Amino acid sequence: MLKPMTTVGTIVVAMLALWLSLTPWSKFQGGEGGEAFLATQIKWLNSVAKKKYELPTAACFWQQGSIINNIPTGPSDPDCLFEVRDPDFLEVLGVAPTLELVVNTDAHEGGVYFPDTDEFYFASSRRKFGYLASMTSDNKVAHAGDANAEVKKVSLKTGKVSTVFPVTDVANGMALDNDGNLLICQQGQGAKPGYIERVDLKNLNSSIVADNWFGVPFNSPNDVVVKSDGSIWFTDPSYGRAQGFRAKPQVSNQVYRISMTGVVDAVASDFQQPNGLAFSEDEKRLYVTDTGFETGFGDEFDPLKHHHIYVFDILPDGSLGSRRLFASVGMYDGSSPGLGVPDGIKIDTKGRVYVGSPDGVQVFSRTGKSLGLIRLPGACNLGFVGEQLNKLYVLNDKSIRAIQLQATAAGLQYASRFKHQK
Repeated sequence: MLKPMTTVGTIVVAMLALWLSLTPWSKFQGGEGGEAFLATQIKWLNSVAKKKYELPTAACFWQQGSIINNIPTGPSDPDCLFEVRDPDFLEVLGVAPTLELVVNTDAHEGGVYFPDTDEFYFASSRRKFGYLASMTSDNKVAHAGDANAEVKKVSLKTGKVSTVFPVTDVANGMALDNDGNLLICQQGQGAKPGYIERVDLKNLNSSIVADNWFGVPFNSPNDVVVKSDGSIWFTDPSYGRAQGFRAKPQVSNQVYRISMTGVVDAVASDFQQPNGLAFSEDEKRLYVTDTGFETGFGDEFDPLKHHHIYVFDILPDGSLGSRRLFASVGMYDGSSPGLGVPDGIKIDTKGRVYVGSPDGVQVFSRTGKSLGLIRLPGACNLGFVGEQLNKLYVLNDKSIRAIQLQATAAGLQYASRFKHQK
């Protein structure tokens, strides 16, 4: 239905070009007249688009504003849930999208669907539970003080939340390996290094997959994915140190790969704070987010640091090619904290990229074009669930919300195999 978009876009651009050629330049000057004129033209362009594309009830068009002329950038309707920046976003949303509450709970990281039991695993934010003493300043103790994170799960059938691990080494990102075991990024505590843990979800027996690179302890592993060959890839920023529960880093923030034999290799470096990562469906690309903009020191942000998504080509020998910018992430309406924080990241089978950011889930085309926003303040992580892997669960520290999409998850090896067997 949306295939004619290119032709329509050409017509709109042509109309705009004609309008520009016939409009006196004086119309563009500042002042009240210029502001009213620009507002009129923005409204006109939006009306052209709306005539061609019928929007779902809860959707609206995003519009480019002007700082000088005091025209706000952001949604044309401040109450809409789905902001359309490009008409291709409508292919993702479908005709009647809704953002439904799954459960109110502290859900921050993880976002892993386990199809065997139809459950969704996640980690809480790091907060005080009151069962440990405060960490000493010398980092000699092997715990994170009285603040920690829990591993939990929610049933897709009943919505019931239950605690899997009430005590962790500050659990963070998660994934399933190719045998259906849960991999957990444990950030470590005090002098205890971060590590990748493997958990058999049938009996909760666990083991440490890796905790160092050439004898150097990991900083605070953040997110993890698994390739079809069974290798485990994860990011290792230094947020644990910034947040005061880890020792001083002994190595820069890198991306690592653990081979099937357990050997750890650094595959990418030169990040500020590598965060989320994901493979394309054909595993020819690796996407990595860098959230250096969020310093980790309380609510401190540095606008000169990264708020980016990078992409690497994966070479035939399994190594990574040169890094290039995929997208620089902002806030759709320019609100606090001013720039985006691309945290969790997922890919669908058409190569579209989904990232959690303070304004919601931002969606990009395979080429990095910004398509639209699923608005949910505080969104940080996400995961596809369900038999067809076409429902997106979104975590925002306060709740888990769900939206049915016209898209199917890519890169979920175990869950995808389970789907095809049914």
